[in-house]
Amino acid sequence: MVDNYQKNGVFLGIDFGLKRIGISLGQSITNEARPLKIIQNDKSSSQKIDDIINEWMPLCVIIGYPVSDKKNLFMNELNQFIDNLSIKYQDKINILKFSEVLSTEEAKTRLKKMRSSGVQKKRKKYIDDVSASLILENWLNENIKDRNGNR
Repeated sequence: MVDNYQKNGVFLGIDFGLKRIGISLGQSITNEARPLKIIQNDKSSSQKIDDIINEWMPLCVIIGYPVSDKKNLFMNELNQFIDNLSIKYQDKINILKFSEVLSTEEAKTRLKKMRSSGVQKKRKKYIDDVSASLILENWLNENIKDRNGNR
């Protein structure tokens, strides 16, 4: 797989959960991401993610990964999810893990600010897509050079 990180294009962020999966879109020109959608983690979630990937054709998919040594149901499901995507898109799209430390707490703070400023009028029940955008933005800021060659 060719290293596509420095190309201009779309990147997909994923915040995986046992009940819901948050999806975000970002791009390398501004290193910003935005929430796209939340899908239920059920039998149809794999097809829905495939549809999103086929629609947006991202250069890379960044999946939030907790810093944990624990072997539990969540970690097993997350690793299986990543393995399935990696196998399916092995010669087309890089599937990468990236630390999601504090992304949920940061997402709550960001959503609160969005509400108070009037950007987010409707009360969101879930924040998975906002968490996905934070994971992706953090990855973009750490891995993509800006126009001046800085990270």
